[in-house]
Amino acid sequence: MPSEKKHHKAGKKGLTPVKAYLFLYNAVSFVLWGRLLVLTVWFILTPRSAPAHWTVFGQSARGDVPWAWVAALADHLSGAYDFHGLGEATKWTQSLAVLEIFHAAFGLVRSPVGTVASQVFSRLWAVWGVVEMVPSTHAHPLFATMLLAWSVTETIRYPFYALALFDIEVYALNWLRYNTFLVLYPLGASSEAFLALSTVPPLSSLPYIHYFFAALHAICLSLPAPVLKQITHTKAGRHFLYSLARAKAAQKTHGITWSPIQFVRLVLFVIWWPALYVLYTYMLKQRRKFFAKNKQAKRVGQANKAN
Repeated sequence: MPSEKKHHKAGKKGLTPVKAYLFLYNAVSFVLWGRLLVLTVWFILTPRSAPAHWTVFGQSARGDVPWAWVAALADHLSGAYDFHGLGEATKWTQSLAVLEIFHAAFGLVRSPVGTVASQVFSRLWAVWGVVEMVPSTHAHPLFATMLLAWSVTETIRYPFYALALFDIEVYALNWLRYNTFLVLYPLGASSEAFLALSTVPPLSSLPYIHYFFAALHAICLSLPAPVLKQITHTKAGRHFLYSLARAKAAQKTHGITWSPIQFVRLVLFVIWWPALYVLYTYMLKQRRKFFAKNKQAKRVGQANKAN
């Protein structure tokens, strides 16, 4: 998830050393993320050979396949990491954001250090703790969607901050900042989270998890006969009970040992969602303030014209 920081507004309108540094930082970051955005869009728009069993309409030559278009899209988005060094450039560009923690720590910006650090860490974890540690993620389609969300967000965010240093407001830029996040934040955060989740073993192989599934399976089977009958009479219900039975026995057949880092990824996956909620609701409040401010400004302008 992207870091949110409120830039320090000095009393002077002129260029101070702090303003010059922050402007340079934001300008460089904008250029770097702009390059990543161009490469990402280029990758997405580049035609690639579809698998032999997919037609242009996403229908298998071997017969109808449910959600075939999703599989076709996932195949198209696979492999972004190696596209013109996109993955390599991403990890170093994102690592530059570590400076934002120091900006907050030394009072160059007015954001709480903890908030900035946690937001920067989530991105760095996705890059270094997931993508770089698990090469199989390089071909994962979620890497492309994650990078698309990040790069669009940052090419809006950094110019916004750079201009704010000099109290310059551009309505189009502000509008993009307070509207695009509605889609980009969930897209980026969910891509990060599920990309990390894809690197852990099946959840049914968690130590002692079979006891939980066994207990849940027993509870379901002990339900009143009419309720159990209703469950087994539906396809979803039968599938649920079947999945529970399989999960209950999975511990004996998987033979998978979880590493500490995989446990960490699973825990962070769970934490991801409340963190997204906090950031998302914060941005919604900022969005309401922005549009309320502009609405009030229009009313004042109309009143002045009337007078």
